[in-house]
Amino acid sequence: MSSKLALLGGKPVVTGPVTESWPQFDQDEATAVMEVLESGNWNHGPKCQEFEEEFARLQNAKYGLLCTCGTAALEVICRGAKIGVGDEVITSPYTFHGTCMGIMMAGGTVTFADIDPDTNNIDPDAIEVAITPRTRSIMVVHFGGLACDMNRILDIAAKHDLLVLEDAAHGWGAQYAGRGLGSWGLASGFSFQQSKNMTSGEGGIALTSDEEMADIIGCVINSGRSIYERAPEELRWGGNHRITDFLAAILLCQLERVEAQNDIREQNAAMLTRALSQLEGIDPIRRVPEATRVSWHVYGARFNKEAFEGVSRSVFMRALRAEGVPVGSGYSEPVYKNPVFQHDWQGGAYKPLAWTTTPDAPDYRDLQLPNVEQYCRERISISQTVMLTSENRMGEVVNAFEKVCGQAKELIGLENKEVS
Repeated sequence: MSSKLALLGGKPVVTGPVTESWPQFDQDEATAVMEVLESGNWNHGPKCQEFEEEFARLQNAKYGLLCTCGTAALEVICRGAKIGVGDEVITSPYTFHGTCMGIMMAGGTVTFADIDPDTNNIDPDAIEVAITPRTRSIMVVHFGGLACDMNRILDIAAKHDLLVLEDAAHGWGAQYAGRGLGSWGLASGFSFQQSKNMTSGEGGIALTSDEEMADIIGCVINSGRSIYERAPEELRWGGNHRITDFLAAILLCQLERVEAQNDIREQNAAMLTRALSQLEGIDPIRRVPEATRVSWHVYGARFNKEAFEGVSRSVFMRALRAEGVPVGSGYSEPVYKNPVFQHDWQGGAYKPLAWTTTPDAPDYRDLQLPNVEQYCRERISISQTVMLTSENRMGEVVNAFEKVCGQAKELIGLENKEVS
């Protein structure tokens, strides 16, 4: 290992590409798509049904219902749970805005509860504080495929007579207490967008083990028609969120790889966590003990600049990238800082549904949740494609962290300076 940081002219620790190419595919996908092409079943057909059954089985749910994307999956489960105008749904502020859009498109109102920065997931204590007489549901977000503290959250939900829904967009093959994410609440939504660990380019799936719920979701996805025929007639309506057998054929091939890929990510995450836990100023995200399997869509750690005599996160990450480690900062701010939540909808002519019909619709512009805001300033993220790298290459990633941490004093004063 070079004694000089690569950012300052030394030799990088990482000797080759770390990031695996994505999406991963082979001749199996090509053959599967050609089979659909030749079959004449180009619509939502037998391949969709086969995948729905197989994926539901993987996650320990009874019913799977494919749809156009992960956000649509969250919308249809909210519709299936009969979330409507005036109903508040508590969720995490550290998430993609699709979590909130799914709630709002169903007519619900988003309420944010702060995170536990050690786990990067919603804090059960903060959930209890956020409950009001209008609260109808808790939508947990298993961010990065790390399970939330479901035992505590389910206890809180039972105490207050609330529904639990799961944003498991990152949770393919992940488990809590040996059971698949997405099977703990009344229903859940997953994503198959291109960056995801399982992908068909676009797509999503809703899971539930409740037959009436499955029927309502099926109606929402399929223009009011469902195979289960358990929903009341007045709820048998919906648009078109169907996907085709072309996408399902790809997903069936992806499904055959997901467990082996998760094994690799788990092994690399364990190596990285062991090493980073020994470095002062770098705190790996903690998995709750019941998180028996993690899919690691993103790996996260917290950066404490005080441990590095004020060296900023941005300079520290520049040094890591110079060593050959592709790191990012994750979300730069909580989702409630998104412009849709910062606009004065009440004063405008056009209002989204939640602001049009909800009494005392919330004003998020002054919302401050200290844990998530601090977390956004501290997080270092590593993508799932890096977590698929070889054991030797992950060893080099570890060495790069050790090198930069050990020579962090050399980075003092580099803020806003170009380094040749």
